[in-house]
Amino acid sequence: MAKPFALIIEDDRDVAALFRHALDLAGFQTEIAFHGDHAVERLSCSQPDVALLDLNLPGVSGNQILEMIHREERLNDTKVIVITAYSQVASGLSVEPDLVLYKPVSIEQMTTLISRISLSNKSPKAIPFQQEPWDGPSGLYNQAFFKHRLENSLKQSSEIDPYLFAVLLFNLEPNGEGIKTPRPDNWEDILHEIAHALKSILRPTDTLARFDTDTFYILVENIPNGEISIKIANRIQELLYRNVPNISRMIRIPIRIGILLCDRGYEKVDVVLGDARYALALAIAQGDESSKYYYQVSVKKGE
Repeated sequence: MAKPFALIIEDDRDVAALFRHALDLAGFQTEIAFHGDHAVERLSCSQPDVALLDLNLPGVSGNQILEMIHREERLNDTKVIVITAYSQVASGLSVEPDLVLYKPVSIEQMTTLISRISLSNKSPKAIPFQQEPWDGPSGLYNQAFFKHRLENSLKQSSEIDPYLFAVLLFNLEPNGEGIKTPRPDNWEDILHEIAHALKSILRPTDTLARFDTDTFYILVENIPNGEISIKIANRIQELLYRNVPNISRMIRIPIRIGILLCDRGYEKVDVVLGDARYALALAIAQGDESSKYYYQVSVKKGE
């Protein structure tokens, strides 16, 4: 089902992640442009239903982008929400936006603002995300919301060439002898500690989720090449082996990380998740303890 499209033009990743989360839950397809030049490029070949526009951008300024949207007849139906920390700057704009939002912004303010947006009759209807997005024990996203974000990545990869994203996953198992080691009573506390540590090394716009009991999935969107995903895997391993106290006594090691690098050759969420699990199985199958503990599988364009 088609969703209204929101382009978030914001160079602060923390702010952009907050906006994206609120818009995702409100039923929008979302995309982030961190640079003014990138925003101009995307606006030249797309028609957002909503543009959230920061005024202080690298490259082309927010005011110039606002003027561009105003000039383009093709973008007449795009609702522009200007985001700024300075009221005097907003009052001095050459073009009046549809709404102005002042920083700092809370998730409650953003949710209220979205409810006030009156989209064009030509826009698809926004249907809010109906499920709980959080995994309670870990405080991370859950499987349902991860799939939602993955759908957005697949949509962008079909529209933007080239567009790469990666899915990383790994399992954490209690340390001990045998395949079916019982989980300790404080296993949820251990996973919560690890989840908190993982969030500290990932970008705010990376989607970190917990599936089932002890499987972690990470979605890294809009990356230039597969080397980024390998660097993230290395950071995760360094964190888990060195920065989480006494992890070797709690978690079975080595920790294998599966990496799936995706482009427009993928079309379905379940296929992506299935191949990501296959990448993890290949990583686990590596028997050499001295080898790298991740495995990358990439799909070539058009296959």
